[in-house]
Amino acid sequence: MLLVYATLALGAPSSARANECPPAKVDISDWALVRSAKLPGFSLRLPRTFARDSASTTGGSAPSARWIDPARARLSMSHRSATAAAAATPLPTSTGRAMYTVCEDRVGSAMATIVAYGEGTNAFVILARIRWADGEALDVRADATDHAQVELLLAAVRTIRRAGA
Repeated sequence: MLLVYATLALGAPSSARANECPPAKVDISDWALVRSAKLPGFSLRLPRTFARDSASTTGGSAPSARWIDPARARLSMSHRSATAAAAATPLPTSTGRAMYTVCEDRVGSAMATIVAYGEGTNAFVILARIRWADGEALDVRADATDHAQVELLLAAVRTIRRAGA
């Protein structure tokens, strides 16, 4: 079931506008609720195989946190204030990208634009920009090596929450 959904999600033809994201088909009931001191006020659920990545992050001054699992899947989140979010780099377009899809979804009380695409052989990227009504935003990047990981990481993105929002 996971492979079928991930194939549908990444195999969809590219479109100029974002569509509603397909519903998640992953059971997250036994996933761990994780937080990072580097991103106070934010939480998400991840499979228990993921561990906090203590390696320093590169680029930008935005507070960020990363998690990895033994199968080389990674997820990172970077916080953007309302002023920084307005100047954020645009999400990539479908030009020259394999299996590109973009959709919009509600993530808690925020709206998210989620982009997923293939990048070479057995390399998939998920990028999400999650925005709250007050202008605060999170940028999320996840890297996967197979379709099953894509499905897990898409489900994880949808569990991100901001305290008090």
